[in-house]
Amino acid sequence: MALCCPVMQHNYGSIVVTLPIDILNCFVIRYHYNVADARLAQHVDRGNEDGLLISCVASCSNLWALIMDAGTGFNSQVYELSPFFLHKEWIMEQWEKNFYISSIAGANNGSSLVVMSKGTQYTQQSYKVSDSFPFKWINKKWREGFHVTSMATAGSRWGVVMSRNAGFSDQVVELDFLYPSEGIHRRWDSGYRITSTAATWDQTALILSVPKRKPGDETQETLRTSQFPSTHVKVNDLILSSACYFVIVI
Repeated sequence: MALCCPVMQHNYGSIVVTLPIDILNCFVIRYHYNVADARLAQHVDRGNEDGLLISCVASCSNLWALIMDAGTGFNSQVYELSPFFLHKEWIMEQWEKNFYISSIAGANNGSSLVVMSKGTQYTQQSYKVSDSFPFKWINKKWREGFHVTSMATAGSRWGVVMSRNAGFSDQVVELDFLYPSEGIHRRWDSGYRITSTAATWDQTALILSVPKRKPGDETQETLRTSQFPSTHVKVNDLILSSACYFVIVI
C-alpha cells in the first residue's frame, strides 16, 4: 500500500542517534520511555503546556518512547495512537488540513503512533506499508524528487514516509541483517548523516542523507544498548535525534 498527499526478538536492544547538545543552542529537551498507551496523552499534554513538541517517537515491547523539544520549528502538531499500522484515513484527513508526518513508530502488536506537524518544510508526502523493505518504491520516489523522512516497523511490516522539499541533496539506504557499522562510518566520512532508522527482528535499515545546507561542527554517535540510554545521554550532554528499538540476535 502506498499513499500520497495532494501537492501543497531474542534480546531487545535499541539504536539511538545523538548529537552534541551545544549544536542545538541548548533548546529544552524532554524524553520519556517505557510509556504505556494510557499514559501517553498526559506526557504530551504536559510537554505542550511547557512549549515542547514531539520530535521523535519509537516503540519497544508495545511501550512508547518520545522526545519532546522546544526547537523543532513546528508551530502546530497532532498525533494519533491507533490499533492500525499507519491509519490511512486519519493521515489523509490531516494532510487535507496541511499537516505533514514528522515522526512515526510501530509496535509489535501492530499498533502505531503517528505524529503530524505544521511548520515543516515539506511540500508533498507519500508513504508505503509493506511486508518487506520497499527498496524499489524508495528508488522510484527518489527519481520523483522525494526523500525518506520517517520510518518505522510493526512486527515484520515496514512503514516508510517520503517527502518533497526535505532539504537533502542526496540520500542512501544501509540495509543489513546486522548493525551496518562499516557502511555507516564510510558514509559519515563522505558527508552523510543518519536521518532515519528502523528495524525488524532480522533487518536493520538506516537512511543517511546529505543536507543541502552544510551543518556546523556536527558529529553523530550511535548507541546500541539493551535499554533506553538515559544515563549516557545525560552524562555526555547529547541530543537524541533518532531512535528505533529492535531485536538483536546474539
